[in-house]
Amino acid sequence: MPSKNFERSVKFYEGKTQNGISVWLPLVDVSLITPSNSRISLPLLFDTGASVITLRADLYPLLGLRSWDEGLKVQTGTGGGQVDAYQYTATIEVFGKSIQCPIQLLPTLPLHPLFCGLLGRDTVFNEFGFGFWESTHELFVTESP
Repeated sequence: MPSKNFERSVKFYEGKTQNGISVWLPLVDVSLITPSNSRISLPLLFDTGASVITLRADLYPLLGLRSWDEGLKVQTGTGGGQVDAYQYTATIEVFGKSIQCPIQLLPTLPLHPLFCGLLGRDTVFNEFGFGFWESTHELFVTESP
């Protein structure tokens, strides 16, 4: 059986539901490279169900935009059904790699105290291998899958 070696681990953070039930969230610190070449740190939820990186629409100034809805209008699926989002291309740095990838701004993404968006699969996940152990709240990353 092949051996899987991981160089990095992702910390899980405990969140609480409205009923006070604990949920453990794998949060990844991503640096967004702005058009002015500065870096903005964004905590994102590692989400294998998200197609692309998705940010709250109110974060549009970080992408150098005048409004959240200047980009390519796309339909995206959410837990509540299909909604309109606007897609852009941006450069991020995650797990030590710079990656140019699609980012969607979504007006219906709710505010959350621990993260400001979702780390989705498109482009980003192709660069890495992941090991996920839910029962122990562990997520491991390799840069050479």
